[in-house]
Amino acid sequence: MSEYIVSETDERTFLLAQELKGLIPAKTTRVFAPNIVIGAHELERVNPGEIVVGGKADGEGEALMNAMDIKRYNILSDEKFQAENSRLTAEGVLSVVLSHSMLSLSDSNFLVIGFGRCGSAITKILTDVKVKSVTVATTSSYRQASAFANNVIKAEDFDFSPYDVVVNTVPQSIVSDKSVLTFKPSAVYIDVASKPALSICFAKYIGVDADVYPALPAKTAPLSSALAMKKYILEVAK
Repeated sequence: MSEYIVSETDERTFLLAQELKGLIPAKTTRVFAPNIVIGAHELERVNPGEIVVGGKADGEGEALMNAMDIKRYNILSDEKFQAENSRLTAEGVLSVVLSHSMLSLSDSNFLVIGFGRCGSAITKILTDVKVKSVTVATTSSYRQASAFANNVIKAEDFDFSPYDVVVNTVPQSIVSDKSVLTFKPSAVYIDVASKPALSICFAKYIGVDADVYPALPAKTAPLSSALAMKKYILEVAK
């Protein structure tokens, strides 16, 4: 009998396994967390002809799935899931800010680096909760960002001194160590990108509360994150 088999790598996927328990797909479906890169190791127990749902795959993983006639669904390519995941990430950012910053939201000046799907969701929620001010640093989305942010600047040669909280969504190393030196001693730096924009080690060395927060929804809203995955899975792997 076919079944859903979830690779339980975090609380989100543990809850997802509970949500899918008892449901019977047309073919056995293996599910991986969106932040897991699917490679040979992840596919060790997958059988030919099965279905795989997850995020990105490396070259070896892609080749193996093709050779084994495995149908793969990339959850990160789904617009509805991405929108929901961005919303949950934005809520997660608020949770981190509330637990790390010494200022209230209404007293805090924010800088959001990047205005893609995730950056826009974070900017909107910060506006909704009426923080003191939101500045967006972007390379192209000036008009879109100006509809929500108090200020829009170019994503270059950063001066972080005006900001109490900085949130990065751009998966590129774009901030120099010289710019990192402009952080306030009490500043909080939150990086939700797959690659940090600056040297986290250097930022911590000079006293900045800086860290990378991968798969943030899995930590701050694991059940909601699991339900978003479940909805996608039931749509594509019935």
